Amino acid sequence: MDRGFIANLVRLAAEGARAAGSTLFLVRGEFLYPYAVYNLPDEYIRGIGGVRIGTQCCGRAVAHKRPWVVSDMLTDPLFADGRAGAEDSPIRAGFSVPVFDGDRVIGALACHYENPYTPSPWDIERNESFAKLIGVALMELRGISPQDVPLDDTMEQPLAS
Repeated sequence: MDRGFIANLVRLAAEGARAAGSTLFLVRGEFLYPYAVYNLPDEYIRGIGGVRIGTQCCGRAVAHKRPWVVSDMLTDPLFADGRAGAEDSPIRAGFSVPVFDGDRVIGALACHYENPYTPSPWDIERNESFAKLIGVALMELRGISPQDVPLDDTMEQPLAS
């Protein structure tokens, strides 16, 4: 498994959700930083900067451990830290889903739109599936076997590698 596989999942997330672009941000301390970016302007990525957990779209998905939608980045008060990214680029909306390693949130997968937008439930569900694949791929990149992951209440046995 290599980083290219993850980059392809990030691209497919955008294409499936008919988004302008997508990102995978990973948690490092109290912030999230871009790991993979697909088809987004540099001024947007620079403008949102390191995303503090609990703010913007990705930071809220991580903090709340559930999908989060920002239908209009220019009017959402919790997007204030990243507003420069929306003001300096055509990106105006996005939604994020958390990426898990077991029970721990390690990142967020987001799709971004050029107009105010609210995703469909299917867009969110599809990206949650991509996020699960990304979580497994990140474990493999770190050399963790799925057999080493403790079972949760919904699985009878670990996933085969």
